[in-house]
Amino acid sequence: MQVVGILLICLILITIFGTFFNSILQRRNEGMIKRLYQARMNINMGVMFISIAALQLTLPGSSFLRYFLLFLVIAAGLINLYYGIKYRRYYTEMINKQSEAAQ
Repeated sequence: MQVVGILLICLILITIFGTFFNSILQRRNEGMIKRLYQARMNINMGVMFISIAALQLTLPGSSFLRYFLLFLVIAAGLINLYYGIKYRRYYTEMINKQSEAAQ
């Protein structure tokens, strides 16, 4: 159980750094590249929310309010992950089309 907790904490830290890194890159760029970094940031935030909820599930104790809040955090994480993947795929295709048209 401790190994799972350590792995989840490592995953949370990695996604925190990824979120900040993509946030900084998003602010430095414009156009489609900016949107691509925003989509990557959403993916990192989604994984981070899901990891935080999973870490909370490994801790002892239970109540209805706790599980309800964990459900909300998991839902927010899944929504961020879904839209991040969707928009990353879309903007990657748009960037590839623009680069092909420029050649």
